[in-house]
Amino acid sequence: MASAVPLVLLALLLARSGPGGRSMPDEGRHHVARGTPVAYGHRPPTSGPHWPQPERWGVHDEPVPPEAWVHNLEHGGLVILYRCARPCPELLGLLAGAYQTFPRSKWGHVKLLIAPYPRLSVPLAILAWAWIDELPGFDRERLLRAYTAHVDRGPEDLP
Repeated sequence: MASAVPLVLLALLLARSGPGGRSMPDEGRHHVARGTPVAYGHRPPTSGPHWPQPERWGVHDEPVPPEAWVHNLEHGGLVILYRCARPCPELLGLLAGAYQTFPRSKWGHVKLLIAPYPRLSVPLAILAWAWIDELPGFDRERLLRAYTAHVDRGPEDLP
């Protein structure tokens, strides 16, 4: 019986471990002039200097500069980045469907930005402020767990 206690505790810890992913160093959050390139310590960045205006939430067909979407992370939003070797309409459809069905933030909209990121070392990653989860492919439940665990929890409580 006593040997079962550590196993039960381990199972509880694993069940509470949340959406997966890992914490990243907080590289600060000051603003730089729009258009200014930033040399981030990590790629893709999950924090750090960024442009003064966040990018539009939603699905983007073209890459969005990290200096723009890091501001979205600061506002408690999440960013899903993807890398496709060739056009990937099926993946884009799945991501757009996720965006349409994810819960709204306390501000009344889905705080999620989805964009291609050619420098990504894995097919898919979801980012929150100072946190990242890298995925080998689309996993709606894992993305949803990450979103619900991190939405509206950035250092700035803004829409």
